[in-house]
Amino acid sequence: MMKKVLSTAILLASVTAGAGENYFSNEWDAKGLIAIEGSAGSLSLVNQNATSITVDDSTGSGSLALKLGGESKYYRLFVEGRYYMLDASGYESSKASSLGLQIDYLIRAGEHFNIFMGLNGGGIFSTFKGPGTAQFTNQDAYMGAQVGANIDILDSLGVELGVRAKHAFTENDVTAITNGFEGYAALVFKFTGEY
Repeated sequence: MMKKVLSTAILLASVTAGAGENYFSNEWDAKGLIAIEGSAGSLSLVNQNATSITVDDSTGSGSLALKLGGESKYYRLFVEGRYYMLDASGYESSKASSLGLQIDYLIRAGEHFNIFMGLNGGGIFSTFKGPGTAQFTNQDAYMGAQVGANIDILDSLGVELGVRAKHAFTENDVTAITNGFEGYAALVFKFTGEY
């Protein structure tokens, strides 16, 4: 009788140990990330003239971004550089770029799918050239939030879809970007490690 109890206990322990080994071998490994992103949306502009009258305006915009970062099982961090394509009314030319950080919390809904939510922040640099020789150059801090989903097509390639909102902290700028809202899509290349 004792022999049967011991053999059952040993068998149960070996199954449990085997299950534990499989569990740890399937844990999420940290990955390096490179993302190329395109977005479309709108930017709000503030125009302050010499008599301190503020006029709010908006312009459609698009942007291209290169993002470098990494992800663990539940978190992801990107450093991003972004160039905006915009056409502000009343200006001969308008351009903007930004450099910032994006941090996301990942909700794993499957081995190759997750939903994310996070914060972004950094600096936005804009130039508006008015009629004649007037030109307004700004350097402002911004902060915002994003939400979206990631789908892995391959172990080393994923697609990301999301929406993002930003607020720029303008200080007495004659013309500047104040808020932005955009939808975006990105190709995310993943390397080092396996799922």
